Parts: sequence; structure tokens; C-alpha cells
Amino acid sequence: MQSPLILVTGARGFVGRHLCRYLVELGYRVRGTVRTNPPAPRPGIEYVASGDIDGATDWRPFLIDVEAVIHLAARVHIQGGPNADALEPYRRINVAASEGLARQAAEAGARRLVFLSSIKAREAKPAGGPYEISKLEAEGSLTRIAGDTGLELVILRPPLVYGPGASANFALLSRAVAKGWPLPLGSIRNRRSFIYAGNLCSAIAACLEHPKAPGGLFEVCDGAPLSTPDFVRAIGQALDRPARLWPCPPSVLRSLGAALGRSVAADSLTGDLVTDDKAIRERLDWHAPTSLADALKATFATGSLSPP
Repeated sequence: MQSPLILVTGARGFVGRHLCRYLVELGYRVRGTVRTNPPAPRPGIEYVASGDIDGATDWRPFLIDVEAVIHLAARVHIQGGPNADALEPYRRINVAASEGLARQAAEAGARRLVFLSSIKAREAKPAGGPYEISKLEAEGSLTRIAGDTGLELVILRPPLVYGPGASANFALLSRAVAKGWPLPLGSIRNRRSFIYAGNLCSAIAACLEHPKAPGGLFEVCDGAPLSTPDFVRAIGQALDRPARLWPCPPSVLRSLGAALGRSVAADSLTGDLVTDDKAIRERLDWHAPTSLADALKATFATGSLSPP
């Protein structure tokens, strides 16, 4: 008897790369969608090209024999540029493409859809950006489609995801610590949650494997939240290179971020955003298997931040 076939969208993204390998190690077969130029197949993984995704995307050829779908593909934060705050491109990919995939998955007989949202969907109202708004709208649309079709829907809201191959703030901070650069973060007293890519894959697998439809929305994290300076210090410990931090008022960092068109990054470094994983712990008996210290050691074990 063949192992279940799982469709993973966004298979070449940061989380997608980790997840495809993780599922194969669990014994699943994986069909991974990428927008263009699919890589050569790997043991247990078949790659297919979806093209640019939107509400008209035809997912049906990729859904044949698929047991469940894990939807990772999304439009993420765009720093700067004339269209950085335009909502329509985010809605086209994060909302319309997700709606089309859910409907076609239900019609094709897929049993379950795991949708990777974001803890930032909490911030969609009243003052969220296009990413937050589109993620929240997608959650609502998918919930309605699941109710109409019987598709088992699970929504995960992770905070910042880090691990080998991570980019954005995590990579910048890690490289700065590795080079011994002083960072103006010493005065920040925020509280933020984080999740290691391996822990996120574990949570996705728990949603996939639960024998009964778990349904609903789950926040996930490594454990207790940290301040940005404490997280940077943990990076330094993992790199065996103490972080150099000097105090700078958070308001100054936010003003500088706005002036440089990096408001999202500045807000991420200075603001509070804490997840609550109580629901997934109680309903799915899921606990993050890897501690922050061990996760950071594993991240830097190869001596680089290159993709896995």
C-alpha cells in the first residue's frame, strides 16, 4: 500500500524546503508546487510548476490522488518600492489563490487543508498592512469554504520563523553578531515569540496526522517569549560570539526605520507580538520538540545561513 500523497504549495520557499524533507522522513510522498523551473525530483518528492498563482490558477492536475494539502505559497512582506503597500497584489495571491485551491481540493477529494497564516493576522484591524489584512481575509474565506464543502481546515499562525536558510531580520541579526558589529538594541524591552523551522514542521505534521478533524485556528511558538535583545544574545551564544548591544531608544529606531522605508523591520525589532500555543497543546497534544538553544545551534551547525 502506497503512503499518503501530500500536496505542498510554495515548496521552494524557506518553510517549504524544510517541510518537504520533514514529511518524507515521516514516510509521506510529497508533491511540491513551485511557480517556475521545478527542481529535479528527489526521493519521495515530485516538483511541479504552478506558474504565478491567483484566483484563476488550475490546481486540478496537481490534486490527483492527494490526501491532504499544506498551503504555504503566499505573498510576503515587500520592503519599500511604489507597490509595497498595495493591497490588491496581496489579495490576489494570499486570498484568491487560496480560495481557488480550497475549492478545487474539496472537489478532488482531498481530506484536509492546512493553511499557514501568520500571527500578524491579529494586527489586520484596525491598522494592519496589506500582508496582515490579506492573511486575515484568507482565514475567513477558507473557513467559509470548509463549512460549505466539508473540507477539514486547520489554520496555523506562526510568529517569526528561523532556522537554516532563514532570511530577513533573522539573517541580518545573525550576520551582524557573527561579524561582531555593535547593534543599537540594548534599550528594547519588548516581548516576542519565535518558532524554529523544525518545530513549525512538527506542528504542521501534527495537524496533518490528527485522526479527527482538529479544525480551527492554532498559534504556535517555541516556548516562552523573549525580548529582541535576549534573542540576539541567544544567537550570540549559539555562534560562540557574544552579541554587542548598545542602548538606543526604540522610538529612534522606529523613526529611522520609517525614514529608510523599513518600518516593518523596525516594528518587528521593537514591538510586542506574543503567541499563545495553549490550544494546540491541549487539543493536539503538541509541544515544540526543540528548545531555542538547541534550534539555534542546529541552525548554525554548518557554519552558514545557506538554504538546507
